[in-house]
Parts: sequence; structure tokens; C-alpha cells
Amino acid sequence: MLVVSWVAAVVCCLGYGIGSVLQSVGAKRAATVTGVSGIAAIVTQLPYLLGLGADGVAFVANVVAARELPLFLVQSVMAASIGVTAIIAALRGARLGKRDWTALGTLGAGLVLLALSASADTPVAADLGVEWAILASCALPSLVGAAGLRRTGRRSWIVLAIAAGLGFSVVGVASRGLGALPVTPQLLAHPLLWSLIAGGVLAMVFFAIALQRGPVTAVTGISFVIEVVLPSITGLLLFGDRVGPGLGPLAGLGFALATAGTIALARFAQ
Repeated sequence: MLVVSWVAAVVCCLGYGIGSVLQSVGAKRAATVTGVSGIAAIVTQLPYLLGLGADGVAFVANVVAARELPLFLVQSVMAASIGVTAIIAALRGARLGKRDWTALGTLGAGLVLLALSASADTPVAADLGVEWAILASCALPSLVGAAGLRRTGRRSWIVLAIAAGLGFSVVGVASRGLGALPVTPQLLAHPLLWSLIAGGVLAMVFFAIALQRGPVTAVTGISFVIEVVLPSITGLLLFGDRVGPGLGPLAGLGFALATAGTIALARFAQ
């Protein structure tokens, strides 16, 4: 099953990388429409719908990967999807400068270090109270996103990007928690499954509107940093994620390099 988790992590990276490009194209096509009508205009764009399909595949792969791989590794691999979009841009004729290639190398090196230092294992089962608390935490991206929708200008897309990052964080945490549970019909009523669904819907909606209102580099950078850092910390605290003995500094360096490379490449999300 460990091999399946690794394959799923790669599929997750590819899916989100391709999906973010398509969603950004769809969002920009509807850039002149705002408010609730703007949301409807975005989700009816064919590129955005195709991007959602790619995201759906990546979403499932994320859940599978998190069943045995620690969140600090899974979330970093997911965020590395921005490297996929950079490569797609290069294949489409975009010129990658020295800084871009350096960022790709930094990202790749960080992921290698994380892979070498991660200790793969099934997550520790959380208490029922913790699982319900994770579901309740969906209120946070909802409130932050609502505040962003009421604002205009720079404040609007910054707050919306934060809300998207919080929503994606809920998805990551819920995915890891589900890895400790047997796959049975009772899972359909489990708070972690509904946390995953609610967090995913909120994240995708707020991310799309943020892309519509703000520069893709900043929006993607803000969202990715939040969705990498918060779930990684949560995984270490709640689900028993750990690094190999004596490999803590290696994991820390890998995490820093992967995050820095992701931020540097964020502009390719467009």
C-alpha cells in the first residue's frame, strides 16, 4: 500500500498542477463579472470545469496518499504542483529564466530531502471530539471568505486567498485523519468525511474568486503557504506524523526548500 500512496502523491501533484492552470484561465475569462454572478460566470467556463475535473482526480489521490504518508510530505508534494504548471508553461513556449530553473531545482531538492526523512505509517486515530472539532473548523474559512467577499481591492483577494488556504488545510487534515479509519458504509456519516467535502468546496470557491480579483502569483503563494504549514503542524501534533530518527534537521531543510521553491514559482499558476 505504501507504493500506492506514493503513486497517489504524484497523481495529486500532476492533477492540481494542470487543474490550477485551467481554473485560472476560466476565472480570468469571467473577470468582468463580480459578486454572486461572478461565481456563476466562473463555474460555467469550460476551462474551469476541466480544471475541476483534474482537481477531482487530485483530490481523491490526496486522500489516498495521506493514508500512509505524513502530512508534511503530502502537502509539500501537493504544493509542488506549481512546478508542473511551470513546466507546462515552458512546453507552451514560455521562457524560463535562471531564477525559474533555480526555483525548480530548489523545489525538487526539498522534496527529495522530505522523502528521505519522512517516516511512512498509518496515522494515529484521533478522538471523536477532535474529529468534530475539525468539522467545526470549517466555520473559519467560511467567515474569513465572507469577509473577503464584502471587501474590494487588495484587501479582498488577500482575505479570500487566506480563506482558500484555510479550506485546503481542512482538506489535508481530514484526509490524514481518514487514513486511520476502515472503509465501511459508516464512513459516509463520519465528521472527517464531511470536513473534507466542506473544506474542499469552500477552498475551491474562494480560490477561484481570489484568482479573479487578484494577481495569481500572490494569491497562489498565500494559499499554498497556509495549506502546507498548518496541516503539517497538525499532522505532527494530532496524527503521529514523524520523521526518521535523527533526520529532523534534514526534514526541516527540505520543508524550507520546498516551500521557498513553491513560492518562487507561484506566478506560473496563471
